[in-house]
Amino acid sequence: MYGPLLEPLVGSLEAGAPSAGEVSCWSIRLPGWPSAWDCLLPSVFQRRNAGVAGCLSQPALWDWVDGLARSPARDMAASLGQALAVHLRAPPPMRLGWGDTRVLDFSRPLVMGVINVTPDSFSDGGRFAGHGSAVDHGLALAAAGADLLEVGGESTRPGAAPVALGEELERVVPVIEALARRTRCPIGVDSSKVPVMAAALEAGAVLINDVTALEGDPRAVEFLAGRSCPVVLMHKRGTPARMQDDPRYDDVLAEVYDYLAGRIRQCERHGLRRERLIVDPGIGFGKTTAHNLTLLRHLGVFRGLGVPLLLGVSRKRVVGDLTGVTEPDRRDPGSQALAALGALQGAQILRVHEVGGTRQALAVAQGWRHAS
Repeated sequence: MYGPLLEPLVGSLEAGAPSAGEVSCWSIRLPGWPSAWDCLLPSVFQRRNAGVAGCLSQPALWDWVDGLARSPARDMAASLGQALAVHLRAPPPMRLGWGDTRVLDFSRPLVMGVINVTPDSFSDGGRFAGHGSAVDHGLALAAAGADLLEVGGESTRPGAAPVALGEELERVVPVIEALARRTRCPIGVDSSKVPVMAAALEAGAVLINDVTALEGDPRAVEFLAGRSCPVVLMHKRGTPARMQDDPRYDDVLAEVYDYLAGRIRQCERHGLRRERLIVDPGIGFGKTTAHNLTLLRHLGVFRGLGVPLLLGVSRKRVVGDLTGVTEPDRRDPGSQALAALGALQGAQILRVHEVGGTRQALAVAQGWRHAS
């Protein structure tokens, strides 16, 4: 039910049951979560046993893990300890490439400003499809406080048709070249085609974001293993043309997690190191609003993958369904609320269309989080 990543943990839970006096230790988990997710807990969580309820502090949790390591569930204790350590620390800074002194510093959430050089963009209706307007928009996003910029030349909205390679290259490469000359803000490219990735990196891009998690082009993993840029692996189900027809999951949280864990392992097997990887659960890509809300509500579980987490929810249908706002470019307030909630759940990069308001929302969320 939970996939290969979690089945060993389920086995450790079922094997070597503790004595009656220790049962409460075995039932610690987040309310409503499957027991198999015990290895991916955040810093404070619920304890339930025979009418006993309460919260464990982080020191008490560590003490419990230490005790569990001396029980028949020692394998589970090792997994739990490793996951807890991941949850309690920010990912280390990520270098942007050989010879590039810039880094992605995840000590605070970063804002990625989106530049859609497409005539059929769902978020802005093609306002920035022209070269000049796209460059001006990118510079405006940087001036508003974006930590990164991302240029995309192929719409991946529901129902979108594929774009020919030559056309995608003509859209994104000149924009990246112009922005790289005029701003120090790191630039990424949103593409699943190796020729576009290569041309974008040559033009000045320093990050690759692939909505197919490097499955769309069979050469992608090998190509990027020989480069030094960060790479975003995103989950989706189906193609943009059909992905929203009738998406179904037995357990969306477990299935998305297991998929991304599998892609990380595949990348590592082919020389693309974990230290260069970022994951994105793919809100809106082959998922209903209910699926999206489940992922958003439990976003912190993806911290257990041990790599930075990117969240892209800006102006998407889930915001419209929650607010009743039908026009995507009027969904920024709702998008900013979800960005702030995502940051509180552990997202390190927020991919957005409106930077200034998002920066304010994140500042408020961070202030709330660190208040004494």
